[in-house]
Amino acid sequence: MHNYRLISLLNSIGLAAARTARNAVAVLFSVFCSAASADCSDSIFPPAASAWLLPTAEKRLEFGENINVSPAVCEYTNIELAQWYFWGEGSQGTNTQSADIELAYRHATQAVSANHWPYELALMHAAFVLKGMDTGLSLEEAVRRYRREILSGDPLRRDKALAMLNQLSGFLPRVMTAPNAVFADSRLSKPLALQPTLALQLSKRGKKNLILTADTDGAPRLLWANAVVDADKSISLIFQRQASLGASGSEDVRQQLWRLPTSMPRSGILLSRFTQADGSYYESRCTATQLASQWLISASHCLYTPAGDGQLRSLQFIADPNASSGSDGAATPVTAAWHHRQHHPKHQHNGELGRYSGSDIALFKLASPIPMQKPPMLAIPNSQNLWVESLAYPNDKTRYTLWSSRCRSSLWQRGTQKLGDLYVLDCFSYAGQSGAVLTQNNDSQRQIIGVLSARISNASINQPVFAALTHALIKEIKTVMAGEHSALFVAMPIMSPVNVAAAKP
Repeated sequence: MHNYRLISLLNSIGLAAARTARNAVAVLFSVFCSAASADCSDSIFPPAASAWLLPTAEKRLEFGENINVSPAVCEYTNIELAQWYFWGEGSQGTNTQSADIELAYRHATQAVSANHWPYELALMHAAFVLKGMDTGLSLEEAVRRYRREILSGDPLRRDKALAMLNQLSGFLPRVMTAPNAVFADSRLSKPLALQPTLALQLSKRGKKNLILTADTDGAPRLLWANAVVDADKSISLIFQRQASLGASGSEDVRQQLWRLPTSMPRSGILLSRFTQADGSYYESRCTATQLASQWLISASHCLYTPAGDGQLRSLQFIADPNASSGSDGAATPVTAAWHHRQHHPKHQHNGELGRYSGSDIALFKLASPIPMQKPPMLAIPNSQNLWVESLAYPNDKTRYTLWSSRCRSSLWQRGTQKLGDLYVLDCFSYAGQSGAVLTQNNDSQRQIIGVLSARISNASINQPVFAALTHALIKEIKTVMAGEHSALFVAMPIMSPVNVAAAKP
């Protein structure tokens, strides 16, 4: 067997570094309303330069109580209220179903002075134009505003503009174009060689559809189509970056999200804490995904230190840490864990890729259930669909921030003896993304088809790899979740509270 140098995507940090990171995070809020009384809260929406886009749960609750219970006491600005309703905060919701774009537009227009839109609402103004609610800009200028932000070279400006476009997509019809049915002009005389494309339908006149699509940077563009069908609602994001054709795994197309897309499985951060052989403390962070209200899936290597010599002392899961906007949210203890029987850290150092990554799947049981609407479906990869998506919490980004990736996958090595097939990705990944599930949109359903493991690195390849699910793996996963004995997954001992107390800080 060839030897490969594997770079684990597991993040390893010392206790002091973890404390420093927590103390270093600050969320700034500006005072938004000089006319508000002393009983009113400060602005709940972070400033443009902040890494955060939406208010924390505490701010949402406080703001919602004030405007619903005492609107006469708290004279919130129309700028705040326009954002509040555009993002769906009015019902403490998590998606566009609770948003009210009509109310958002009403408050936005009341904030306009001498035909000048406030800076905070400049991009939202363009969204109202694309929705057909405002004529203060041309459609072309509205699109240019978004393209300037997305192509500015500033990741934060880019991703906030993409987030607003994806929020807007909840207020417009989603359509899929037909083959050879997209044109660059309204006369339908300049055909474009595009595969069927997901788009927003802005208007329709007879067979002419004015649509808004995304390029490979996620930036919008106005096109025309003479044939469209209603789009699959299981597709999470329309305006999403993607690796360019022929990318080799180093292209970073990660895109920050401020909400978990409703069509994607719910994910969070898995905190693993260890006592090492010398009694010192060790912590790592991975991404984990809910399979059921009390069950998670992640990577087996998240249960080990890189050297494999540590004793697992505790596991905790932070569900939707993105909602805490950088503050330590409530973590749910993990009471039991099962790793793949064939997984061991030594395989990483020996370059045994098939055994290390092919077995890099683990299951976790929470101490208490976390409600979820619908469990995700487990499936094997669809070989006819190269595209996969994942959500993760990478460690090279602001703490607790959520990032989405859309990449092409390709089979790299077949698994043997109940090991998963190995697929490589054409886009970049980083520590902390370990354990993130890979999903595909098949048969109008979002399906989990694998778990992100490590990065293959040698003279000829440098790409992330994930362990794909097989029918045998899916069967064994369901066996563990049913409380039955599994021939493939074995329980991982977690240090008792007495031994934990003896560990050095």
